[in-house]
Amino acid sequence: MSTKYPSTMSCAEAFDRLTSCYSVGGQFRNYYRYGEFNPCFKQLDKFKFCIVNGTDAVKVQQWYRDEANFNAKNRGTSDDIWLERQVLNN
Repeated sequence: MSTKYPSTMSCAEAFDRLTSCYSVGGQFRNYYRYGEFNPCFKQLDKFKFCIVNGTDAVKVQQWYRDEANFNAKNRGTSDDIWLERQVLNN
């Protein structure tokens, strides 16, 4: 087992992040930052995973490893949206 990734996952924290994502404030913040509403798929998937596999340290570490790899390859930043807005305003 690797110590680079957490081996525990809090289902309460996953639930809190899910409800925060679905909240009006969470949706407004996402729209302001990224220009679209968030369907909260990542938060829902994490909560479901936690309910089923949250006590299996190996699966939890694999989850975090997969998420880190996905984010490294596919995640942009809010700067991408701000640059696009600047181009549209000029």
